[in-house]
Amino acid sequence: MQTFDKQWNQVHGTRNWGRYPAEELVRFMARNYYNQQRNLIRVLDLGCGTGANTWFLCREGFDTVAFDGSFVATQKAVAFCSELAVPGVFLQADAGMLPFADSVFDVVADIGAISANNSRGISQILREIWRVLKPGGRVFSSVLFTTSTSGYKTGEKIDSHSYRNIESGPVAGLGTIHFFTRAEIKRVWQQAGFEQPVIDVISRTDHGGSQRVSFYTAAARKSGG
Repeated sequence: MQTFDKQWNQVHGTRNWGRYPAEELVRFMARNYYNQQRNLIRVLDLGCGTGANTWFLCREGFDTVAFDGSFVATQKAVAFCSELAVPGVFLQADAGMLPFADSVFDVVADIGAISANNSRGISQILREIWRVLKPGGRVFSSVLFTTSTSGYKTGEKIDSHSYRNIESGPVAGLGTIHFFTRAEIKRVWQQAGFEQPVIDVISRTDHGGSQRVSFYTAAARKSGG
């Protein structure tokens, strides 16, 4: 099942963004893998965009593979990491059909990729993440927008919490976006096979308080290992 929204080719072609890693990912990796032999920790940067998190993972010594559904984003990521002289392996692929064998990654990092899907696509991607993780491996997701985020319920409704062509707020013009509840994250992640996720929420205002940005982070483990 293909899940990539082709509108992201246009987004990445017209916006120059994505040069700094997500603070939440930096914190997660430090808490869980700081003292480990990093070249033995295989990380998949799922939906890597233009490589903002990829270069951080590579620079910190993790064995990193990155992919995005957007050819434009992938090419920008390759150029960015080359500019920084950071080695990385980049692929163009669809998160709903990961081109990897079973049980090959220790970590899957998702920074805003899962949320750019409808409910059906999210479930499919999570099943694929579970498949490619080793027993005991972890998935870390961030930018799982909450229903308190500005722009929720605008645009074209796809399913109960998924909208397309959102008209206002921080995700306007970004194609399909899903807005999560805490209960939904617990349910959907566990249905995909993961242990109960650890969920936190980050909220702030933007543009002088005219917009609210609110999102969950979720860390979950594949049993075993």
